[in-house]
Parts: sequence; C-alpha cells; structure tokens
Amino acid sequence: MKESILWADYPSWRQFSWLYLMAGLVAGRAWLFWRFGFSGWIDWTVGAIVLLGTAAILRHWAHYEISLARLAVRNGYTDHEINAVELSAIDRTEIRQGAIASLLGIGTVVALSNGKPALRFRGVNDPEGVKRRIDTAIRMPVHDRMSQL
Repeated sequence: MKESILWADYPSWRQFSWLYLMAGLVAGRAWLFWRFGFSGWIDWTVGAIVLLGTAAILRHWAHYEISLARLAVRNGYTDHEINAVELSAIDRTEIRQGAIASLLGIGTVVALSNGKPALRFRGVNDPEGVKRRIDTAIRMPVHDRMSQL
C-alpha cells in the first residue's frame, strides 16, 4: 500500500543555477566563434546543450517526500528510495543556507535525529515552508496520522 504523501517536490531549478551560468558562458563562446568565423562553434554549441541537459537530469534525480509516517528521498527516475527517516525519530529540523542560496531563495532542510543529520532536502524552494510542514507532521498525534491513511 502506498503511503499518503503530505508534500512532495524536486530540488529547485535554482539549485543548479551554476550549471545554467556555465551553459550561458559556453553558449556565449559559441556565438563569438560563429560571429568571428572561427571553427569549433558547433562544438561549443553542443557543449552548452549538454550542460543544459545535465542540469535537467540532475534536478529530477532526487524527489523529496513528507508522508504521514516519514520523510523520504527517492530517485525521481526509478522511484527507488535513496534515504528515509521515520517522523518519530526526528528530534528537530534546521535550515542551512549560505549567502548565495539565501539570495536565490533556496536552502537545505536538515532533519536531525539524536543531534545528527538523518536526512537532507537540498536546494528546496521556500525552506521555511518545508521546515514548517515537517514540524507540523512531527507534532501531529500518531492516531491522527493513522486516521488519515
């Protein structure tokens, strides 16, 4: 039986903005090569396309889920569970966010068990909102969780 999912999402596209930046730089070089008649502009164009494809593939590699019983990270392509932690094992949650992530509006939500990181949702949009959803699911009485199944 499939668990009832309260929230699910992929990492934000902004998590991979560095790859988009690199693709833009490579595309710019391709344009310059083409504009000034140098050979190799096709290779640079292919490189830019490969970088964009890589960003798209990586973004859907991890799929984050909050269910009534646990947090899980699944492979977005195979649905294979990569990591999971029961809500009852989580002591608290934290948001970790560097200066650039803060500027981009993304962050990592860390679920701690016995004071150690048990699971990370990296690069999520609205990390405050995701943290609030996890905290609400943790505080929900067990009988309420089971009645929603």
